[in-house]
Amino acid sequence: MPGKVFIETFGCQMNVADSEQILGRLGQAGWSPVDTPEAADLVVFNTCSVRDHAEAKIRSRLGVLREQKRGQPGLKIAIAGCMAQREQADLLKKWPHVDVVVGTDQFARLPELIERLDVTGRIAATDFGDWEDDFGANAVREPGVNAYVPVMRGCNYNCTYCVVPNTRGREKSRRPEAVEAEVRRLVGEGFKQITLLGQTVDAYGKTLGDGSNLAGLLRRLHAIDGLLRLRFVTSHPKDISDELLDTIAELPRVAKHLHVPAQSGSDRILRLMGRRYGRDEYLHFVERARSRIPGVELLSDFIVGFPGETDAEFEQTVSLMEQVRFGGAYVFTYSVRPGTPAVRLPDDVPEAVKKQRCNRLLALQLDHQSEQFRALHGQTVEVLVEGESKTDPDMLHGRTMGFRHVVFPKREGLVGTLHRVTITRSTPLTLFGE
Repeated sequence: MPGKVFIETFGCQMNVADSEQILGRLGQAGWSPVDTPEAADLVVFNTCSVRDHAEAKIRSRLGVLREQKRGQPGLKIAIAGCMAQREQADLLKKWPHVDVVVGTDQFARLPELIERLDVTGRIAATDFGDWEDDFGANAVREPGVNAYVPVMRGCNYNCTYCVVPNTRGREKSRRPEAVEAEVRRLVGEGFKQITLLGQTVDAYGKTLGDGSNLAGLLRRLHAIDGLLRLRFVTSHPKDISDELLDTIAELPRVAKHLHVPAQSGSDRILRLMGRRYGRDEYLHFVERARSRIPGVELLSDFIVGFPGETDAEFEQTVSLMEQVRFGGAYVFTYSVRPGTPAVRLPDDVPEAVKKQRCNRLLALQLDHQSEQFRALHGQTVEVLVEGESKTDPDMLHGRTMGFRHVVFPKREGLVGTLHRVTITRSTPLTLFGE
């Protein structure tokens, strides 16, 4: 019989969106959400496998739940998402108190799988499938300004360090009319900003075979009345077309913000990573983006300590950051991911060196952001007001078109509106204004 469910989400925005779908499916079946695992009859972990650190957290949670299940034998435990897809039925062997393992394309079946446990016993459902016809129709989202809408799953690039092709499968796109229907419904419910999601979202439409692409989808969604902002993440440099850049520049409600990971500034390391572009090609993308979209903010990801990365090759990444001066960057130390081609390479960069390189890139990025933010002092920017500041109840916060975080004094009636703020001061991560 349905009861109370607790779900914890690890990892990226796609996992957040998937958890919203899981809660919607379970809600249809009569399950009601609770805020703690101790109050639940069903605990769901929606997992991430991008780094071992994320999986270590899940293993720790499962250890705690072993004790809870001893005192609560009727408790059901489900592992969903990328770790479930990667390890599949092996998770049931490693963790005898886990009842269900459900992969990234099978979570819509979770209520049915839970219901069948008395008949089937513990079960793993990890086959890859296609988009469900009613995908998104019953997702349970937190009320607010922002909503995530997945438009594609999977990736065809097979970067050597990345688990996504194994955990999310081959690239597949949703029909544009299905995406439009979901976005119209969300705007009708009061959401003001939609972020389109995909592992390589700029490749949207390739698998549909009807000429659909991300530029066309942006135009289609931009016409929806009541939508204030439209964003998308994450992009691959190989799929950023001039048509897409020109569409972003032309449409006023599409954010002037591109998250396009570079990963390294070294051609040799990029080849070992299987990224399918070199340093000069990435810099050419940067030049195209900035020339076609005035004021565009560029965000990047970097991996330091990839197998064989020398001091000189790391310095090439430093010089790329110096040359581009990104609006933001996420920096990660390389960790071996089982099942990826890079496991064949010796993980020969010492952990201390990885951490040193990571800290240096992060410090450099903060220096660049601080300089960019200081240049905005005294300027007036348009902000989509997202809600109350998490650290000060007397302040509101929001984002610029370029995804800059802005905090300013609270006034009634501003949440969910576009508001002009004059910047007065800043930290390396936040703009403050009035």
